[in-house]
Amino acid sequence: MPRPSTRVVIVVVAAFAAGTIGVTRLTASPDAATVADQAIVDSLTAQVTAADWTNMDHDMAKDAPGYKMPPAMMPGMPEDGNQRLAITVTVVNTSEDTRPFRPDEEFTLRAGAEGKARTPRSDTFGDLPRLAPRNAVNGLLFFDLPTEELTESPAWLEWTHGDTTHRLAIPMDGVSAPPNHSHNP
Repeated sequence: MPRPSTRVVIVVVAAFAAGTIGVTRLTASPDAATVADQAIVDSLTAQVTAADWTNMDHDMAKDAPGYKMPPAMMPGMPEDGNQRLAITVTVVNTSEDTRPFRPDEEFTLRAGAEGKARTPRSDTFGDLPRLAPRNAVNGLLFFDLPTEELTESPAWLEWTHGDTTHRLAIPMDGVSAPPNHSHNP
């Protein structure tokens, strides 16, 4: 039977080891506050590969050519003051099993000073409820927002799959200036 002082040393060493392992695990685990180039959850790897403003080609200026339609006659167009951003996302299933995947429900754009959440306006993924084993999908997510929310504040694509959330970097270095988008008749 160990002496009382030996028990105290064992308890202290065990507590120190548990604390060290806990801190190491905490710093090594992915943090939702970290923005990364790619994220892996449940054998799915997601990465933003491109981002750019979409030209909606509906100039409503008085001197614009063609018929001038009021905003009410252009359903689906961004509201006045907003532009449409297209974000290309690639998701790869590296497992041998089919994985559930709902792009329209799992991705959110966070932009602006407050990190306001914006759900996709539309996407090119279609109704994709799952991703087959060893398959990849590449699609566009469309978001409507004021350009300054993206150009003057940090922005990221938030991916929540199951109980795990990751922040994906949006490559803004190749993003062109937003097109002129005005509803003024």
